[in-house]
Amino acid sequence: MHMENNNTGASLLQHLYIYNCPSLTCLSSRGHLPKTLQQLVIRDCPKLESVAERFHNNISLGFFWIWKCKNLKSIPKGLHNLNRLHEIFIWDCPSLVSFPEGGLPNTNLRVSIGRCERLKALPNHVHRLNFLQELKIYRCPSIITFPEEGFPANITSLSVEDLNIYKPLIEWGLHRLTSLRSLCIIRCPEAVSFPQEEMGMLLPSSLTELIIARFLNLRYLSSKGFQNLTSLESLRIRDCPKLTSFPEAGLPSSLLQLYINDCPLLKKQCKRYKGLEWSKIAHIPCVKIDEKFIYEP
Repeated sequence: MHMENNNTGASLLQHLYIYNCPSLTCLSSRGHLPKTLQQLVIRDCPKLESVAERFHNNISLGFFWIWKCKNLKSIPKGLHNLNRLHEIFIWDCPSLVSFPEGGLPNTNLRVSIGRCERLKALPNHVHRLNFLQELKIYRCPSIITFPEEGFPANITSLSVEDLNIYKPLIEWGLHRLTSLRSLCIIRCPEAVSFPQEEMGMLLPSSLTELIIARFLNLRYLSSKGFQNLTSLESLRIRDCPKLTSFPEAGLPSSLLQLYINDCPLLKKQCKRYKGLEWSKIAHIPCVKIDEKFIYEP
């Protein structure tokens, strides 16, 4: 356990970092945390069941990070009242079932949730978070429902590795996220094309960065899906073993960076001067395939 404090006295505690406390079961026996607390980081506390009963008058908390606490069963109530919270990170907490009823605060917020196998749903009222900046959802297989209202249109960064979120997100309409700049989609074993033409999938024209990975049956990138990406600057493709081609009409002229890893068929088609896809990438300033620049010998 490590504490940082600019003043004396627990009541003025501002930064609290707790690592590797194998016997800790509850952080606050009084039911709440100091209202001066600005950062709370908890990691590798396997018996921790509760941080506190509620975030009671924690007017200063801006950073809440909890990782590898396999017995954690709940997040303190009052999370939605933390009007200075800007980052919440919850990872490897397999016993966590739900978020508090009030959901998340409507602040300039970055949210990352990963490997919480029993988590049944996203926080309530996600669509109302008008200032949500970034949302990452990785490997939460028990989330089986998608918010009917979708995500707020002004979100700028979205990363998804969960079919239970990805599929309904497509049906709801990614193109509705009109401020989205960065999109990362991982693991979609069924898709043959991307964006998926058979599902009428469209991407928002605001995108500047696109990452797709572990599309095990992906064979081609569709022209229709890429033709409106006039702001795209960076494209990363990883672990797509059957992918052979880029869009017939070529990649967006705005593209500045292309990174390809573990796509052996596409790599062959991109062989300098000889590959069938070479003409589609030769104009891009930075192209790297399997960690090697295309113009390296």
